[in-house]
Amino acid sequence: MKQILDYIDRTEQPSRVTEDRGTLLHLPHPFVSPNPELFGDNQFYWDTYFTIRGLLHRDQFALAKGMVENLGYQLERFGFIPMRNEMYNTGISQPPFFSAMIREIHQVSGDRDWLRQQVPLAEQELNRYWKNERHQVREPLSRYCDHFITNDTSEHESGWDMTSRFRGRALHILPIDLNCLLFQYEKDLESFHTELGNEAKAGHYREAADTRRTALLSLLWDEDTGFFHDYDTEREARVPFRSLAAYFALWSGVASAEQARRLVDHLGSFRQPGGLANTQDHDLFTPFRQWDYPNGWPNLQLIVVDGLRRYGFTAEARDIVDAWQSMVEEVFASTQLLWEKYDVVARAPGKSGRYPTQSGFGWTNAVYRIFRDYQESHRA
Repeated sequence: MKQILDYIDRTEQPSRVTEDRGTLLHLPHPFVSPNPELFGDNQFYWDTYFTIRGLLHRDQFALAKGMVENLGYQLERFGFIPMRNEMYNTGISQPPFFSAMIREIHQVSGDRDWLRQQVPLAEQELNRYWKNERHQVREPLSRYCDHFITNDTSEHESGWDMTSRFRGRALHILPIDLNCLLFQYEKDLESFHTELGNEAKAGHYREAADTRRTALLSLLWDEDTGFFHDYDTEREARVPFRSLAAYFALWSGVASAEQARRLVDHLGSFRQPGGLANTQDHDLFTPFRQWDYPNGWPNLQLIVVDGLRRYGFTAEARDIVDAWQSMVEEVFASTQLLWEKYDVVARAPGKSGRYPTQSGFGWTNAVYRIFRDYQESHRA
């Protein structure tokens, strides 16, 4: 739909923050904010991964590369990547996609000098933040935990702010998505060091990834349910509650072929007229939490679709893409806006939770463009 593509072009105008001012922190390169209303002049950590994927589909390489370098700049300045460039968020991060962003940029540029500059930063984030004693509470597996060390703020670090998934006890949860991301991080570093000729370091990260995968499969995979679950370290049990976080096991390649097939069998419990709901539809907390059913978030649609395609489930991936795209286009026709999240049951803008549902929106723009290109490639 040309109107949506024009809308994306209008809403993806780069921002600049050339110096610290008030609580806002300087970033050296232009960047795309999620939207100008609530999040203007903010570059969020995990949003950036999805945003640059969309920018690369628009041939906006320089802008995408600069956004990744903004995160590296913050890593050097603060010792980790904050949730966003706000002073009050310099004690909390978000899901660790930094190595995946480096990979996306390097796949386009092939610039080994740039890669050589980024790898030490990625190692710093992995080893000094996500594997420090506050996060790695069941070696080699980690939890979300910000500097306040409270359940609510640790849930904020997960990006799922808020959700019934953590049962209000995020500090006690080993999350499936986080540990799949860290597995992918270690595999990325293995690949980077291999390309740069550092075989000893490549072997170190290969072993670390293998060790993490073994522990992850032991604790977070349930053979009886055929599903990946978060793990409660206090109760020494898997959390029965199910969410799309399980499909990070496909996105990262953690799952075996048989485990992937069984995860595909569970898609029906999330599939709705507008795509995939984030969570199961029962045992939900009140008041409503915005990362719960019936909401579906665009970034997680992409994670699931990427994972399905990785394992060869292209028909299932296309069904999700088609349902999501038709809903986004239908809602745009009635509102003339894209939204940060959607009610995939009612095919409507998403239900508000922690804050009012926002229009815009950075990762929605990206996923729409990526899915549109995917649809067109299949029509060709």
